[in-house]
Amino acid sequence: MSLAQLLQWKLSLFILILARWTGMIILAPVFGARGVPTLIKIGLAVSLSLILYPLVLSWQPAIPGEVLLLIGLVIKESLIGLVIGFIIYALTAVLQGAGQLIDLQMGFTMGNIIDPVYGMQSPLMGNFQLVVATMLLLATNSHHYLIAAMVKSYTFIPLNFSSAPAGFIFYVNLAANIFALSAQIAAPVIGAILLADLGVGLLIRIVPQLNIFSVVFPLKILFGFFVLVLMIPLFGGTITHLFNSSLAWLTQFYQGWQ
Repeated sequence: MSLAQLLQWKLSLFILILARWTGMIILAPVFGARGVPTLIKIGLAVSLSLILYPLVLSWQPAIPGEVLLLIGLVIKESLIGLVIGFIIYALTAVLQGAGQLIDLQMGFTMGNIIDPVYGMQSPLMGNFQLVVATMLLLATNSHHYLIAAMVKSYTFIPLNFSSAPAGFIFYVNLAANIFALSAQIAAPVIGAILLADLGVGLLIRIVPQLNIFSVVFPLKILFGFFVLVLMIPLFGGTITHLFNSSLAWLTQFYQGWQ
């Protein structure tokens, strides 16, 4: 191999590593937050690619010399990174889904606000939980585990790997788990407000002269906040469970390639 071919091969290898990391950083929580400047995201992707470069280089992966095949491989690596980022992003989807259910019960459905993390329309309670979860992940250095999980992907899915990815059933189960976890997180607030609504309904039936509707909506909001305050001490354990679930889903995705 001539010097020019060697330099071309090493440059192609770096581009492939960068493509996977860029795809992950675009979607993953913490890294892909809207508040993170684009230049910081690019610098992070380049830095992590440079750090991982010697490890991947030692494996001597087969890289095609043809331009079209190389472009196809870059697209493939980008898609792998996007899927990995999406699976990690499922943690955010769970919190937003739980917030949507809580807002529906508390009457905040019409008051959705802009999510400061991803810059899109978000439930009020989902936005609150997402911000707290992001702070917890950063405070506990959990983003380091996300980087480690991304590095682990090269063990299961090497560059230019010819095996087929996980089947469609994996993504169906992923969606089902997201909905199930969202319902479990929102269940205490939904159950408490449902019992309160039943009590208000019985009170109206017993004493129909009372104008209970003038006070029931503010009381429902206050009661919902009271239940949320009681849930705060358990929120750290909830985030830990969600984070571990995300890593387990990543492991299933990696094993589906073998």
